[in-house]
Amino acid sequence: MKVVYYGNYLTYFEVGRVEFLRQQGLPMSEVDQKVHLPVVEATVRYVRPARLDDLLDVRCWISERRRASFRFGYDIRNEAGESVATGFTLHACWDPATSKMIAVPPWLVAIMPVVPGASELPSGESRV
Repeated sequence: MKVVYYGNYLTYFEVGRVEFLRQQGLPMSEVDQKVHLPVVEATVRYVRPARLDDLLDVRCWISERRRASFRFGYDIRNEAGESVATGFTLHACWDPATSKMIAVPPWLVAIMPVVPGASELPSGESRV
């Protein structure tokens, strides 16, 4: 079929998240020492197939934040700028020391501005 396997899109989302944090000055290795961010929900909407060897642009941003969780939004585009997939992942905040859910820490809130309804490249969005 020469198309990207559907399960790979969640991996692309993860790469986008990790790069988002790196661009905000916090590599995932540092974040993970302070707080764990488990995915508690994920959705992928397949718009058109990405082909093998396509160069893809992964755009991600924070689309929602609540007391103890936040949502990353994603838009994956091909070289022609066409959307191939969109989606989101919902993350909880978990304290690795106590093994309990916690509120989103202020230092994390500070680097993750909410950009509701984003489809272009707003401030606070990452591209990979």
